[in-house]
Amino acid sequence: MFQTSIFSRQFIILNLFLLACIPAFAQSETAEETNWDCDPSLVPMAKTIRAFRLQNEVELDGLLDESSWRQSGYDGLIQNDPDNGCAPRNRTEFWVAYDNEALYVAARMYDSAPDSIAARLGRRDTWPSSDWIYLNFDTFNDDRNAFSFSINPAGVIGDAVLYNDGWDDSSWDGVWDAATTIDQLGWTMEVRIPFSQFKFPDTENQVWGINFSRRTLRFNERSELFHNPRGGSGYGSRFPDLVGISGIKPENKAEVRPYVLGKAESLEVDDADPFHDNPQFSGNVGLDLKTPLSNNLTLNATVNPDFGQVEVDPAVVNLSAYETFYEERRPFFVEDANVFRFGREGVNNNWDFNWMDPLMFYSRRVGRAPQLGINSDYDYADIPQFTTILGAAKVSGKIGTTSIGGMTALTAREKAHLQNGGQQFDQVVEPLSNYSVIRAKTTRDEGLKGLGVMVTHTARDLDDPNSQAQLDRRALTGGIDGWINLDEDGVWSLKGYLGASHLTGSAEAIESLQTSSRHYFQRPDASHLDYSSDATKLDGFIGRLALNKQSGNWLLNAAAGYSSPGFDVNDMGFMFRTDIINTSLVGGYRWLEPNKLFRNQTVNLATYWTWDTGGMADGGGFGMWHWGQLANYWNINTHVFYNPETNDPRMTRGGPNMRSADNSELSFRLSTDRRKKLVGSTDVFLSKSNSGDRSASGGVSIQVKPATSLSFEIGPRYSWNQTDSQYYDTILDPTMSSTFGSRYIFSDLEYRQFSIESRIDWTFTPKLTLQAYIQPLFASGDYTRMKELARASSRDFNVYGQDNGSSVDYRPDLDSNNPWVVTPDGSNPGNTFSLADRDFNFKSLKVNLVLRWEYGAGSTFYFVWTQDRADFENPGSFSLSRDAQSLLDAPGEDIFMVKISQYFSL
Repeated sequence: MFQTSIFSRQFIILNLFLLACIPAFAQSETAEETNWDCDPSLVPMAKTIRAFRLQNEVELDGLLDESSWRQSGYDGLIQNDPDNGCAPRNRTEFWVAYDNEALYVAARMYDSAPDSIAARLGRRDTWPSSDWIYLNFDTFNDDRNAFSFSINPAGVIGDAVLYNDGWDDSSWDGVWDAATTIDQLGWTMEVRIPFSQFKFPDTENQVWGINFSRRTLRFNERSELFHNPRGGSGYGSRFPDLVGISGIKPENKAEVRPYVLGKAESLEVDDADPFHDNPQFSGNVGLDLKTPLSNNLTLNATVNPDFGQVEVDPAVVNLSAYETFYEERRPFFVEDANVFRFGREGVNNNWDFNWMDPLMFYSRRVGRAPQLGINSDYDYADIPQFTTILGAAKVSGKIGTTSIGGMTALTAREKAHLQNGGQQFDQVVEPLSNYSVIRAKTTRDEGLKGLGVMVTHTARDLDDPNSQAQLDRRALTGGIDGWINLDEDGVWSLKGYLGASHLTGSAEAIESLQTSSRHYFQRPDASHLDYSSDATKLDGFIGRLALNKQSGNWLLNAAAGYSSPGFDVNDMGFMFRTDIINTSLVGGYRWLEPNKLFRNQTVNLATYWTWDTGGMADGGGFGMWHWGQLANYWNINTHVFYNPETNDPRMTRGGPNMRSADNSELSFRLSTDRRKKLVGSTDVFLSKSNSGDRSASGGVSIQVKPATSLSFEIGPRYSWNQTDSQYYDTILDPTMSSTFGSRYIFSDLEYRQFSIESRIDWTFTPKLTLQAYIQPLFASGDYTRMKELARASSRDFNVYGQDNGSSVDYRPDLDSNNPWVVTPDGSNPGNTFSLADRDFNFKSLKVNLVLRWEYGAGSTFYFVWTQDRADFENPGSFSLSRDAQSLLDAPGEDIFMVKISQYFSL
């Protein structure tokens, strides 16, 4: 603890020093770069952009030497940042044209200092610090959704979809081309986007929304086709119209991407292992298909998809009772993922204090790691890491004003191959399963109103007793969500949703759900819960309503939610807990006009309170947040929060209620200007309680950009936590009437973790990149001073070896798996029991190297190397130098993969 305190103090001193230096740093910006007094009415903005039909072919080379670009273009851009409402520092001229197959955009970005143009290289969709052009097309002109295409002077591209009138999702990848050049006048670009990459109405004359946005890095300038006042809400709803496009139809061509993959694995294998070789070779083939069903509907399908090129998930140590959430990274599922979002749209701020909106569709459930544990002894095993996706199909698009999406996927019945005593046998670890989801959402009054519906269904073929006992057979969830702006200007918005679930299965499977960490129906003092070991179904519902002030200096968000105990979406979705009533209130003020210290800042005050559905208070608190951007484009964030002592019915993990300690917390974060070649950030988090619980964490992140094609980023982070109430185990004991017939064991825990996340990005050309990710992680937990909860609804403990004549001895000679021997009451030595030693020292090294070459439009070659190694020596003890050496000495598993994906348009 002494070493940890020294670290915490040094880190706090460093952050306080940086905080004291802020006024000096903040005023380093030169006054000539900023003009804070502008009149938007004096800037000639274009109200409508007219596209013209091409008469001659365009060679996509970025030179603008075709006759089509010699006519006058559009140049009516206005600054939205930093000099809101002013004319841009440099002029821009652009043209929009089309032919029967594609949309074309050409542009000349004049620059008074061409040698200062920021043209940084980077991989597609990484948006390195650079000058940029963003092209946004609201093809249905619904003021809420749009396609976005971005190009920088080095020819790097990115694309995304916009939704909820300003949010973006960069998971979508279209097939389109761009070319750029830099010359003595500035830089130029030509873009060709096939109409097949859009969805649009089936009408003769198209009217779209359009935005042309220019970002100039050295000025942090953002100029667009519309003026958005500081503090204003909305983005796509402000786009001017794009007219002039007529007589177009997307080509009724299918896009096909077959792939072939080869993999070599170097594993640590026992010579007698009948299932694995070293090295081990394998291969795979599959197919992705995308075809238009109409102008505005698209079918995506995949057969035997492979996701081997995605970045590895970071190592995580989870000491809670809840599942770890991981982001989706697989291409088939991330495309059009925004279509399946539920309950979040309609407002520009969602505050969730001790509440989680249900993620009705969590696509990582499809192809998940097998769920069923092995219930047999074995010497050797070949257990699948993931479930095979036999096939999946997805339809998305728009019919009239209604967006629709649907997906269905079939995953294989997976078996583990086992050997015990020379005998081989199989065990099912995942049943044949079908996952389906349907989503529809409609908007009215230019996006001021919206209403949606969503349904998911999971069906499993449970053909063996083990599967029937552990998994529900059917899971049906559904909900409606919507929003309404309460005034024509969209200042106030009300959003809400209602959801329900219905699960069926065997009595054993439903009982397992009832007693899971999401529900804890077995809590002995929770009379409002209907726990039944004979039930064959589980039903529940959820609802939430939120009022949000969307724009202006003053901010307000008020929300209330209710989740019944039986609500459950985790067969196909994700949610932490149910049985909760939640309210929250946030109010704040934004300073939107720059001054000598801050460009903008916000202060929010917040409070929240929660109860279970039986009416027992089990959470609450109040606090303050501050966000600010300094005049030199550094950012500072702080927050303080206090949570008073309350009830916690989940600390005993299915046992009776107990009291949780109060908690005070403080955080601080400072980050520098991301335009610079050296970028840094630092943060610290501190918390304490009156019970003696303490925690501290902090980190530093440094990014170095020595060249336009190369960047290095390193982020060390240290965490320390000490608590006197870490859950340890539950022991049945009918004599413990004060805790309803069980002993709920806790202990002191000192947890320490140190990790470093490092990334290297080397871009040879916009289509040839090398990326490396390296993460060493060291974590230890030292459990001491074991104790039991003395009585329900308290925080009183009987400490073993101290109270009631109890004793605790470490006797691995009696049972190596449960070496702690506890006699909880000296007057009754017959109730002695044994506990496992939960001390741990987990060390992990993850390395991921990806070479990506986009050798043709939509066609990609990958070479991937992944290394994973782990070590568990010296449990309970933390020594960075010793543990680093142990990790380096540990055997590693290496995987090498080559994948080729070829794009065809048929």
